[in-house]
Amino acid sequence: MARYWEWSDPFQIVPEETALIIVDMQKGFVDEGYCFYTPQAREQVPLILDFKKFCNEKGIPVFMSVFAQDPNYHNDYYWARNKERNLLNEDGTCKLRLGTDDCEMTAALAPVGDDVVFTKYTYSCFAHTELETWLKKKRIRTVIICGTCTDWCVDSTIRDAYHKDYNVVVLADGVSTYPHAGADPKTWNDMELDLWGEGFAMVLPAGKAKEKICEALKP
Repeated sequence: MARYWEWSDPFQIVPEETALIIVDMQKGFVDEGYCFYTPQAREQVPLILDFKKFCNEKGIPVFMSVFAQDPNYHNDYYWARNKERNLLNEDGTCKLRLGTDDCEMTAALAPVGDDVVFTKYTYSCFAHTELETWLKKKRIRTVIICGTCTDWCVDSTIRDAYHKDYNVVVLADGVSTYPHAGADPKTWNDMELDLWGEGFAMVLPAGKAKEKICEALKP
């Protein structure tokens, strides 16, 4: 079976019809000492910041999600798992709570200009959010996706984007996860990148994605 870098390009990136979606690069996942600290996500902040600045400069809109929950803002199944997943504070309140530091973007990725930051209470950036409405208003046909966690919110967002008929680009060196369910981050990433390349998305390193966008912008 071919690896993700061996698959042919299924579409061309048209910068004027492209948006960047950065998934859940918030303090709760990215900053050391927080509840879902993911070291690999922290390592990727410089790369994602560089790509975000590139998109800002090229006029590609940027959307950044924040995972949050509250008693009146949650998925019932996820809420029921809070205790077993160690997502409750000592006073019984939930972590990743709306209005807390957990749910702020990590400082380096703070929004600038027209960047849009939005909350979601489940895995996909498209579920119970206004993301698709915003994308349609801007006539977006291609979404570039990066962020954390590879096998949870990133995967769910990619699949939803695919099923909504967007062209999907995944930054191969801009997705991250943590060890769980019997697999380490590298195993999760390798499997998911190959899976996405086969069935859902064009998988590219950030540098190659920038090259394709710059080439498309040449007069």
